[in-house]
Amino acid sequence: MRSAAVIYASVAATLLLLPLGSFAQTVQNVEIDSNFSEYDQGMNIAKAWGDVVVTYGDLTIQADQVEFHRETGKIFARENVRAFTGSETVDAEEIIYNIHTGEMTTSQFKSSLEPIFYTSDRIAKPDEARDGPFTLLNSSFTTHDSANPNFRVKVKKLEIYPDDKMVLHGAKVSIGKVPVMWFPYFVQPLEEELGYHFTPGWNSPWGAFLLNQYGFKLGTEYLVQAQLDVRSDRGIAGGLEVKDRNFDTSSQIGKLKLYYAGDDNPQLPFIGDVRKTPVDSNRFRINLQHRVYLPGAKDETFYVDFDINKLSDQFFYEDFFPSEFRIDPKPDNLINLNKVFAQGEISLTSRFQFNEFFQTDTRTPELAVDFIRTPLGETGFFYSGFTTYGILDEELDEESILANEPDPSGYNRFQSYHEFIFPVKAGIFDIVPRAGAGYANYSSFDIPGLNSFESTSMHAGVDLSFKLSKRSHDVYNRALGLDGLLHVVRPYLNYSYVTTDQIDGRFVPIDRLTPSTRLRPIDLPLYTSIDDLRNWQIFRAGVSQQWYTRRNGSTYRWLTLDNYMDFYADDPEFNRNVSNFFTDIRWYPLPWLYTTTTAQLPVSNNSQSFSELSTYIGVTPTDWFQVEFGHYFINDHPFFRDSSLFTVDTYTRLNDNWGFSTSHRFEADDSTLEYQQYSVHRDLASCTATLGGIVRDNRSGDNEYGVLFSLTLKAFPKVRLPVDFQPGGLSAENN
Repeated sequence: MRSAAVIYASVAATLLLLPLGSFAQTVQNVEIDSNFSEYDQGMNIAKAWGDVVVTYGDLTIQADQVEFHRETGKIFARENVRAFTGSETVDAEEIIYNIHTGEMTTSQFKSSLEPIFYTSDRIAKPDEARDGPFTLLNSSFTTHDSANPNFRVKVKKLEIYPDDKMVLHGAKVSIGKVPVMWFPYFVQPLEEELGYHFTPGWNSPWGAFLLNQYGFKLGTEYLVQAQLDVRSDRGIAGGLEVKDRNFDTSSQIGKLKLYYAGDDNPQLPFIGDVRKTPVDSNRFRINLQHRVYLPGAKDETFYVDFDINKLSDQFFYEDFFPSEFRIDPKPDNLINLNKVFAQGEISLTSRFQFNEFFQTDTRTPELAVDFIRTPLGETGFFYSGFTTYGILDEELDEESILANEPDPSGYNRFQSYHEFIFPVKAGIFDIVPRAGAGYANYSSFDIPGLNSFESTSMHAGVDLSFKLSKRSHDVYNRALGLDGLLHVVRPYLNYSYVTTDQIDGRFVPIDRLTPSTRLRPIDLPLYTSIDDLRNWQIFRAGVSQQWYTRRNGSTYRWLTLDNYMDFYADDPEFNRNVSNFFTDIRWYPLPWLYTTTTAQLPVSNNSQSFSELSTYIGVTPTDWFQVEFGHYFINDHPFFRDSSLFTVDTYTRLNDNWGFSTSHRFEADDSTLEYQQYSVHRDLASCTATLGGIVRDNRSGDNEYGVLFSLTLKAFPKVRLPVDFQPGGLSAENN
């Protein structure tokens, strides 16, 4: 929890005041300035009184009386004591500081480290030679910088274990002078994902809801989050999530998530009309992502990955975890045994249908040997390739089986492809010729009467490019963020030729082409639709331009512009001569202005011609207003419906205490305002309150409504009422 981390950092900074390592290594001279002083040579004690100022490195102590015991290294400061370094200030009646160990104790102590303000009767920290907590007695802290704060936590005894936890004994929470909560004993971990979090709110699919989560550690390597959620229209649900502490940086390391809901209204969809497919009221999810190293954790090149996802029904994510549903509505199930070596890797993958209501292409199993681009000695040639053998099938979902739809074919597939590359430099030109050959064999078909067959493929191509640059030192425009300009132009041409055997017309490929608005990969090792490989001869030509300027002492990419298109001597999909003309733009001139654009326009009139434009602009023209604008447009695509979708998000700071934000999504193609969000924000000194609501137009179904009230402590952003309008994690619908 960030609040605990801030408190710990604040107290630790107060206690240390300067790096303790320097104390232990080098004892600097202690300088004492005062109105009166004396030195006892027999006792080696320096005494001073009257406007005493003690300086030790970056540490300064002011007091009415000070004693420095040279043999023990202790500084005793009494009466009107103030110690500070930089912006940190500590006030106390007495401070005892040991310059040898860094140990410090105080009495009647108060301090501030923005935005934390806290006091304590006594504070002590262990020296470097001993383990133990920082201890504060009769302490209180707040985030409200006022003599009469509107929020305060008083603790009889506070123990802080660095990088671990805070233990509060007898903690009382007060708003103003009114106590509202009391904890005889409370442990707060110092990590953000731990501790208690709760999210109340209301929306149409759930009714009133309260989502509760408490995180704690299991041993030293695992984090556990327990959930107990109440939704008025669906009932009580809860679960448990256990994950490795390094899961966020490596998602294969380990996570187990269990969640069960006794749904009071399983036929109520999150969006739209009442669903017709029967759904059982006992609903659940079981998710396991885990990596096991073989033969042990020391060898990170040989491991098995598990990605297991079991759901009670196809609507579970949509109803209870809508943010996950938008990203991955049909999760995979696979087990992958992998061995990594210097030139590539060997993998054995099993992909299976664990959820019968999702159509799944299975591998039971598939063996693959991949070689990355590897130099062949000193010849200048590079080699890359892969070989796979798998037992493939496409399992229908339950509804398709009940509807007696044709069962796609399963088969065994062997495929091998090998390619050689010889990059050369010819003057200003970079030339990369490549050539490869492949073989595929298909057998054991489920379709009666379809015999085994084989296919060969040949690939040849060349990449040609060069760079030109111009430096303009005298270009300067502060309004556009320019301090000098370097313009780099890179024209390029990629030629690719593929010839392959025709495949039996009754063959139903599994790894096949799917509709897309983007150009296909034309380097054969990157082409994933390997069952749908066809003859082609394509020239991909383009010009990439980049503009660089100086900013903060380093090179900054100010603008990127890339234009490209394909020319077809042999089109593998349609009877085209040219593709659309593509333009990609990224312009980040200033910290308060940025824009990205991807566009494609037809250059010929054929049945496959279409237009697409995606633009996003963010601008903060003043210190009180911010707006983000997005537009997605597609027209005349042969597979995707026309769309002209506008999104606008704004935030307006009305004054120092009030703000107003909006979010809108409008589909101009059918004149539907799909999404509206309005929020009023109020600064309450130590916290920020937000009140708002949403409206979502579901077209065919009833509109969805939601109400939000949030209360976020500024220094404690994890102690809050809800964080967003989208239960499950999305704060706005801009996608």
